[in-house]
Amino acid sequence: MRVVYDTNVLAPILLRRGEILKLKHQVKHNNVTVITSEFILDELAAVLRLRLGMTKQHAKANSRAFIKISQVVKPTIIEPITRDPDDDYILAAAVAGNADYIVTLDEDLLVLKEYKGIKIIKPTELDRMLQN
Repeated sequence: MRVVYDTNVLAPILLRRGEILKLKHQVKHNNVTVITSEFILDELAAVLRLRLGMTKQHAKANSRAFIKISQVVKPTIIEPITRDPDDDYILAAAVAGNADYIVTLDEDLLVLKEYKGIKIIKPTELDRMLQN
């Protein structure tokens, strides 16, 4: 299973030790491949810094630590699909990484339900699938 996590899901995961351990377990034992991109990593560092009060260095280190459990892709085409251009980068990363799922809490993405065969789901839905 190939998964792209939106920043709004990643930031809370990185802030809680139990959540990052759970994600590492999923990667190791549930055949989950996490797909990300430079855009997502940069956005994650910005969210950790600006919204959650981390120093620039700490935020960058946290976002870069995520690379250890991810496959970083470089989308070549960013199509204007959503009303938020940043969301288009999430879709592009998913396409470039041949993802099965985008995991997000962003309603602008969730309303799509699917994009180019990639299902767009909430974290609770992914958790349910991985428990079965």
